[in-house]
Amino acid sequence: MNGPVGAMHVMQWRRLLTGFSERPGRGLAILISLVLIVTAAVSTIILTRGFNNQMDDVIATYRVREQADSTLALLNAAHSNQRGFLLTQNPAFLDLYRTSSSHLDESLNTLNEMTRGNSRQQVIVSQIQGLAKQKQQKVDSAIALSLAGNNSDALASLGPDFGIGQMDEIKKTINGFLAEEDRRLIARNIAMDDLRFWLTIASIAALGGALILAYILASRTKRYVRKLTEGQSTLLSEKSQLEEMVQLRTAELEKAMMVATRERARVETLLQDSDHRIGNSLATVSSLLGIQMRDVSSEEIRAALGAARDRIQTISSAHRRLRLGKDHETVRADEYLPEVIADLKDSHVHDRDIQISAHIEPIDLSSRDATTLGIIIGELTMNAIKHAFPHNRTGSIAISLAHDVNGVVALDIADDGVGIQKKLQKRASGIGSVIVAQLCQQFGGEVNYAANPSGGTLVTVTFPSLQSARTPEEKKAENE
Repeated sequence: MNGPVGAMHVMQWRRLLTGFSERPGRGLAILISLVLIVTAAVSTIILTRGFNNQMDDVIATYRVREQADSTLALLNAAHSNQRGFLLTQNPAFLDLYRTSSSHLDESLNTLNEMTRGNSRQQVIVSQIQGLAKQKQQKVDSAIALSLAGNNSDALASLGPDFGIGQMDEIKKTINGFLAEEDRRLIARNIAMDDLRFWLTIASIAALGGALILAYILASRTKRYVRKLTEGQSTLLSEKSQLEEMVQLRTAELEKAMMVATRERARVETLLQDSDHRIGNSLATVSSLLGIQMRDVSSEEIRAALGAARDRIQTISSAHRRLRLGKDHETVRADEYLPEVIADLKDSHVHDRDIQISAHIEPIDLSSRDATTLGIIIGELTMNAIKHAFPHNRTGSIAISLAHDVNGVVALDIADDGVGIQKKLQKRASGIGSVIVAQLCQQFGGEVNYAANPSGGTLVTVTFPSLQSARTPEEKKAENE
């Protein structure tokens, strides 16, 4: 590159740089492109934070609803126990009533703290506290009469309905409280959806504008470089220089490919590590709940903590067992779900004689659909273990995921336990059943409980909108 040829090459590059400096419009186009790209990035960040806030609102509403339901349950327990004492004079009912009353005050105070900052909900909570206090005062007065030997006067003071009218009024007020909480959540979600829509439009418009400006700038630059190249016929005619440039470019491309390969491997490792970290974190939360259970004396709270621990274990297993295929988008159901089921068996029936078998078709699923199916199977299997085999009863559970005669993916979980005669209503109203029903709605499906022809219970879930994920080979074949 020394001598006349090198001098000519330097001169041509100087002409190129001078051309850029003489075109201020080109610099302005670059600046506008950068501004549009930054705008798109900011919109994406706002969208992500908005989604996180929306999830926080859903969790907060769920906790408030759960606390309100707990308060209503304590009111019902106190009402039932005071009736039991006045009718039977059994002191055990009186102890239960006093325990429920003490917990009721604590629950109402907790509900009041959770709604702090919401004036409308604070008013309703105050109404609930006032109604509960009035009922407690009336019941305490009746109990005092009964303990003094005037049981007939005590019963008469509560009226012919034992205060059921007051309970109905309290329930109506609590239902109004829950309806207001749902309304606020829906309003926040609608506002967030509107913001997400306009931010998405802004992001797309910004990226589109940046691409258009980049294309115009690249086209003009290309034309300028082409003119410059046409004036370098002497340099381009030298074969040795061309070969050197080709070799240099080839080496750069190979280096870039090596860097891209390493980055891809790193991203794949991060994806797998992320799923494992999520699973391990949830397992830690499950262990903490188990530790908390040992310090709780209330059987209701112990049962609630145990149910929460089991669900967290199921979600943890669904994440830890997730192994994506070569396309890093899909997972085979027959390779993934049996491992989740094995974890369920190790966690819940390792010390019991309950056999769990699974027949899973080789269905390709997206990672999100796969984890959702894992959670649904976990909830229904734990439900069968809990209700179908009481008192350490032995038996078996058969799990099947396959296409039915209509080509729709269907899940069957059959047990040979005690059946569904009296527990069907409990299954349909439990939090686990609510979770399963909501998850199934994502696929347009529903849960059906029926008697198993061979004894026990058969749970059938259909997923009409669940489509098998296509592998890269299938996508390529379809495009061809």
